[in-house]
Amino acid sequence: MQIRLTDLGVKKLSLTEKGQVTHWDTTTPGFGVRVSSKRKSFVVMYGKERRLKTLGRYPDLSLVDARKDARLFLATQNLSDDPHIDHDYQVVVKTYLKDCEARLRPSTLEGYVLYLTKITFSGNIGQIAQADIVKAIEAYTDSPSSQNYAFTTFKVFFNWAIRRQFLASNPLNALRRPNRTISRDRVLSDEELKTLLQFTLHNRGRFHDIVTLLALTGQRKSEIAGLQWSEVDGDTLVFPPGRTKNKREHRVPLCSQALDLLHSIEGGQLHVFGTPAEDQPYNGWSKAQRRVVKETGLDHFTLHDLRRTFSTIHAKIGTPIHVTEKLLNHVSGSISGVAAVYNRHSYIEEMHTAIAAYDEYLANLLSD
Repeated sequence: MQIRLTDLGVKKLSLTEKGQVTHWDTTTPGFGVRVSSKRKSFVVMYGKERRLKTLGRYPDLSLVDARKDARLFLATQNLSDDPHIDHDYQVVVKTYLKDCEARLRPSTLEGYVLYLTKITFSGNIGQIAQADIVKAIEAYTDSPSSQNYAFTTFKVFFNWAIRRQFLASNPLNALRRPNRTISRDRVLSDEELKTLLQFTLHNRGRFHDIVTLLALTGQRKSEIAGLQWSEVDGDTLVFPPGRTKNKREHRVPLCSQALDLLHSIEGGQLHVFGTPAEDQPYNGWSKAQRRVVKETGLDHFTLHDLRRTFSTIHAKIGTPIHVTEKLLNHVSGSISGVAAVYNRHSYIEEMHTAIAAYDEYLANLLSD
């Protein structure tokens, strides 16, 4: 018996005196409710042998959830050769992500979820428009690398759908991958930097404190993530040659906000980076980064963008470029080659002056 199943209709179905009757849903082929003398159960029929699977009992399982479960189950059975099966895009996405759970790292899977759920299209996957996919990819306007990851994620997904016979062809075949050679130029605006610092300063934690120090010092994330108490010398960070990219000792003054952060740690233990006896570099960047972006509501940014933002602010407040390069520990900038050989000035006083100006700039920014 075929009827259009509704909540009220399922509720009104009477139990049988003996035997059982199955009422098949006209809106979801293969899905129905089986009524016996004792219960009502949602079922789905699948395969060439027309086997039956019980999804759950009514009312413990609602009609809405049962219909979703049926569509998901039918999608996993590779029944695309059946013309009566409508392979909804959202259902196929859920099937693909479920398949990925067993073979991908959680961080990779989280990225797949992030990109694939950008498309709100609902309907047969074969009817999805190329424009819907392009729109989802181009949503990452400030991040060429994210556009590349999104493009790859969608292409792999659609190829998987083809292998499972949910789809005849890949809608991305006619599109070129976004340009990989585009350099990042993302700089956080004053308002974005203020939002970020207010969030990380008021939500203390290992990753949040690392982000704060990256914004306050302009140093590389590997240097800050591996920071040890032995590298904190009063109001200066001293990175030994083995901890810097250019293999040279690097001294960088700390602004008052960075000093306050370090001094706020109780008991002399570096809460962010581990105890003096157990200093361990931070791990798990991607997941924590995505969480901060989501919780602050900021447009996508990378931790290296904070280094670029630091440099940009120094240009704005008048720090000479060669002093900024000293703060960043650049060796291929304005003082390089022969000039670097003969100019052995440390510029430490100039760096202190620049950091004092930067400190004042941040204080004004956060007080607004």
